[in-house]
Amino acid sequence: MEYLQMLDIHKVYESNNVVALKGAKLKVKRGTVHALVGENGAGKSTLMKILCGLEAMNKGKIFINGHVVRIRNPQDAFRFGIGMVHQHFSLAENFTAAQNIVLGNEPHNGPFVFKKRILEIAENLCLDSGLRVPLDVPVKALSIGEKQKVEILRILYRGGDILILDEPTSVLTEQEIAELFENIRTLKKKGKTIIFITHKLNEVMNISDKVTVLRQGETVFESKVQNTTKEELAYHMVGERFSFHFQRKKLQRGKILLEIRNLSVMDTMVYKVKDVSFQVHEGEVVGLAGVAGNGQLQLVEAVVGLRKTSSGKVFLCGKDITTLTPKQRREAGLGYIPEDRLGVGSSLDSTIAENIVVDRYHVSPFSKWRLLSKRTIESHAAELISKFNVKGKVRSLVRFLSGGNIQKVILARELSADPSVVVVCEPTWGLDIRSSLAVYNFIEDLKEKKKGIFLVSSNLDELLHLADRILVIFRGSICANLSNDGSLTKARICEYMTGTR
Repeated sequence: MEYLQMLDIHKVYESNNVVALKGAKLKVKRGTVHALVGENGAGKSTLMKILCGLEAMNKGKIFINGHVVRIRNPQDAFRFGIGMVHQHFSLAENFTAAQNIVLGNEPHNGPFVFKKRILEIAENLCLDSGLRVPLDVPVKALSIGEKQKVEILRILYRGGDILILDEPTSVLTEQEIAELFENIRTLKKKGKTIIFITHKLNEVMNISDKVTVLRQGETVFESKVQNTTKEELAYHMVGERFSFHFQRKKLQRGKILLEIRNLSVMDTMVYKVKDVSFQVHEGEVVGLAGVAGNGQLQLVEAVVGLRKTSSGKVFLCGKDITTLTPKQRREAGLGYIPEDRLGVGSSLDSTIAENIVVDRYHVSPFSKWRLLSKRTIESHAAELISKFNVKGKVRSLVRFLSGGNIQKVILARELSADPSVVVVCEPTWGLDIRSSLAVYNFIEDLKEKKKGIFLVSSNLDELLHLADRILVIFRGSICANLSNDGSLTKARICEYMTGTR
């Protein structure tokens, strides 16, 4: 008998009349790893938000251990041992890892909190779960992988028995992914139940016992992993036979489009980027690899104008743009697809159409005599929605889109602006198979049009798919400039990323 059952779950967002779930079901056995897969907008996150008490269903039943339960809020979910680690963490950055683990339920006597006891509890929890993390340092000093462990430990501290991991490998390095999977196996041995939301079918086959596929709000396939294949899962996700085939074209690179000369950047009185120099040519994709926290963010923000440089120069098409504002750099031909799609890349309370033209609404054909042409804006947005397969309408608020669809809106805006150079950070994070392939093809199209692409990604497979050269950053410095000639391997890149080579 299944430990958790969600049966005939329906959800309609009345504000925009979007049907998110149509009789979806999920059956999970205790002490197993259960993968939940589907395209962007298939309803995966909505189904899990209902289970966590973050959304209310319109119809359906939830059973835990054979008993019908009502989950009206996150407190109810915690009472039933359910916790979720979201793609975007909700940690107190200035608190230590130990303080975050017990936050809201600290050991205390009246107004007095026992700090020593907090550390003891956290240490015992780490030992019992196998999740190792520095407990007495501020969370802001931890790597992405370590922050993720803190989120998992928070759930375990509150008695979590069903752990939902939403795209947990999206921003992890290869080493961190391997460590996460080992941690999941340890938790499984201790009887914990893991629901694993992912787009990566190789991960489904690697770590899961059973898999459920959602498509357009309905459960269309359930199977033990040992009885299915990646090809069959892809078919059920998409609804048609689909092959992920991408061949990088080798083009003759042209003139220099983006040049970084001796760039250094300080953050909190410490050099995060140290004397970095590189070039991006016409028709070239230059990738940047590195363990999170080695200066990638500071380098990218300095290039696009969001962060002041301490020294060095940035040139675009031969022009010094070091002192230009982000807006001026965009007008000069520099596009930017940020990693933080919610905080930097989009306006959540604006429509898809407004987000797509936010950088060009004031120019023809979208504006004339200072009057906006709503028809032209929405027609342009509708064309891009179709081209990028965004699940939403021109007047849909971005807030109600899935993470993957928000990423598609950002890609549509940036790639349709015809930039000379595009700085691309984690372009397929949260995207499904078909959308990822579409992004790869769009980047390849830019390359064929003799544009320059600076690609920052934690996904080494992605870098090897797309990049002609791969730079490796370690402790703020470029330690390797590797030609992707077919013989380059992830193992070799990892050696530079970890400073062992």
